[in-house]
Amino acid sequence: MNKKNIFITLFLSIIIALSATLNCEPTTKKKQNTKFGAEDFNQVIKSVETHYIDKNIDVDRAFTDAAVFAMMSLPHSLYLYPEAYYNDREKIEEKDDILPGKTFKLSPSDTFLVFEPDYKKVDEIRKAKLKTESAKPKMSNDELKNLIERERTRKSILTAKWEEAKFSRKDFDRVMAFIQENIKKYKTPPIKENTEEIEEDETVKEEYSVKDAWLSAANGYLNSLDPHSNVFLKKDWEDSMAKIQDGSFEGIGAILSGGGSRDVIVENPLEDYPAVKAGVRSGDVILAVDGKATKGLSLDKVVKRIKGKKGTKVTLLVKRTGVPKSFEIKVTRDKIEIKNVQSRLLKDNEHIGYIKLSGFVRSETESSEKDIVTHFRRLEEESKKKNQKLKALVLDLRNNAGGYLDLAIEISDMFLSSGVIVSTKSPDRGDSEVRSAKKDNDLTDLPVVVLINAKSASASEIVASAIKDHGRGLLLGERTFGKATVQKLMDLPHNNDYVLKITQSRYYSPSGKTIQVVGVEPDIEISAEEDGSFPFQYREENMWHHLPKIPHEYKTKEYFNTNALKDWVKENGKAEKLIEESKSGPIKPDYQLLRAIDYVNAFITTK
Repeated sequence: MNKKNIFITLFLSIIIALSATLNCEPTTKKKQNTKFGAEDFNQVIKSVETHYIDKNIDVDRAFTDAAVFAMMSLPHSLYLYPEAYYNDREKIEEKDDILPGKTFKLSPSDTFLVFEPDYKKVDEIRKAKLKTESAKPKMSNDELKNLIERERTRKSILTAKWEEAKFSRKDFDRVMAFIQENIKKYKTPPIKENTEEIEEDETVKEEYSVKDAWLSAANGYLNSLDPHSNVFLKKDWEDSMAKIQDGSFEGIGAILSGGGSRDVIVENPLEDYPAVKAGVRSGDVILAVDGKATKGLSLDKVVKRIKGKKGTKVTLLVKRTGVPKSFEIKVTRDKIEIKNVQSRLLKDNEHIGYIKLSGFVRSETESSEKDIVTHFRRLEEESKKKNQKLKALVLDLRNNAGGYLDLAIEISDMFLSSGVIVSTKSPDRGDSEVRSAKKDNDLTDLPVVVLINAKSASASEIVASAIKDHGRGLLLGERTFGKATVQKLMDLPHNNDYVLKITQSRYYSPSGKTIQVVGVEPDIEISAEEDGSFPFQYREENMWHHLPKIPHEYKTKEYFNTNALKDWVKENGKAEKLIEESKSGPIKPDYQLLRAIDYVNAFITTK
C-alpha cells in the first residue's frame, strides 16, 4: 500500500450496513492464515511515536485500554476494572447495568481486578429485558441525550479511577501473559447461541488464538488516542473499499432498521425494485421471514435471512398500521445496483440538476471527481433534449462518510475559481500544508446548493466548508458530523497483512477554523422528518476519546439573504403539500430533498 495515502473517513466500512440491507449475495470465504503478535504490537507503538498527531500521549491510559480490549476479545469475555471503581459501582452505574459475576486478581497487591460475569444469569437478564423493552416506546430526544451524558460521566469516573490505579506497561504484560496461559479455559463462548435463529456464517472462522488478543490490544492502544485510529487486515480494507465503489447485490431492495429489542421496520423500499413491486411499504413491520420469527434477532441476522439469489422468493410476514391482521408478502429477489455517483433531473423540477455522491472513491475503474464531471455533462445533454435550461445544481453529500483527501480537494476545486480549499496542520510536529483552487477548473457557474446532514463527515465536510466559506453555494440540511482529522494509511512495518490507519493531522476550513466536533452548519436548517422535527443525531462529540475542538473567534460571513429565501418558500413552497399527499403512498419520500427543492427554487428566483 502506498504509504502516502491520506484518507479521511468516518467508518472503516462505509457502506457495510447498506450492502447488508440490500442483501449482498454471500460467498464462501476461506479463513486467512495471518499472524499478529507481540512484535507487531510494538510496531504499532513505534508508528504512533513517529506519526501520531500528538507527541505527548497518555501512555499509561494506552496500555490500560490495550489490556481491557484484549481481555474483552476472549470468546468467554473478561473485564478489567480499577478496584476502587468496582467497589463503588452501585454509586456510579444504573442498577440494571450491574451484572452478576465474580472477581479475582492476577496478584494480591494489584489495584485492579478481573471481573468474570455469570453468563447464565446474564443471559436470563437479557431475555427478560427483551420482553420488557420491546413494549417500551421509542426514546425521546431528551432521554437519548440523558443516556449519553450518563455514559460519558461513567466513563470519566472510570478513567479517573484508572489513573489512580497507575496501570503500567508491566501490568499490561502480565495481562497478556495471563491470556496466553489460560486461553484454553476462555476460548469457548459461555452461552451457545440458538442455531435455529442464526444462519450459518459464510466465513470459515479461525479458532480464537493469542493473535486475536494481540490485535485487540493494538486496537485498544490506538482507541485510547482517538476513535479513528486502528489496525486491521489489509483484505478487510480492500473489501470495504470495494463496497463503496459501483457494484450490485442480489436481494429485495429495502432499507431496514431496528432489530434486537426493537421491531424490524422497513424504512423505505427502493423505487423500481422487488420489495415495492411486491407491495412492501414504508413503515411495515417484518414479523417473520420464511416462517421464522424475527423477534429478538439483530438486524444483521434478519438481513441474512432475507438475502438470496436473484430469482428466488422470500416470504415476509408483515404488520401494517391500519390493517387489523398481519399478512404475508412474497418477494422475488433481484439484482440491486448501487452507484457511488448518481444523477438525475429532479422530477417536476427538471431545470434543477441533482448529483448524489456517496463516497470519495478512487480505483482502477472509477474516480469520484471524474464521475461527477461525466454525470454533469449527461445532465446538460438530457436537459437540452427536453428543451430545458439548467438553472441550478444540487450536490447531495448526505450520509457521505468521507474518503480520500485529494478527491475532496479536487471536487471542491470544481466549484471554486480561487482561494484556499483546506489546510492541514500537525501542531505538535510543525507540519502544515495549504491547498488552493486552480484557475479555469470550474465545472459550472450555475448556482450550487449542497445538501448535508449529521452523517456527512470528513471529506464531505471539506467540500461543504470550502463552498460555504467562499460563498459559492447555499448549504441546506443539518449540521455535519464534525470530524476534522486526517488519517494516514500505511502497511504495518514487517507485516504486510495488516494496515495501520493513524491520525496524522487536523484540517482547517478556508476561514482558518477547524470544524472538529462543531461540524459545518447549514445556511438554512431543513428537517429530514415528516413532522419537521430534528431528532437527536450521533456525532463526533458523542464519541469517546475524540480530539477536542479548538476555540475560534471567526464569524462566518453571510453571503445570502436567508430570510428572503425563507419568505419566498413560505409564500410559494410546495413541499409540505406534497408531504401531506404522500402519506398514503407506498414509498416514503425524501422529506429533506422535497423541502430543499423549495429553497433551490427560491435561490434561483431571488439570486
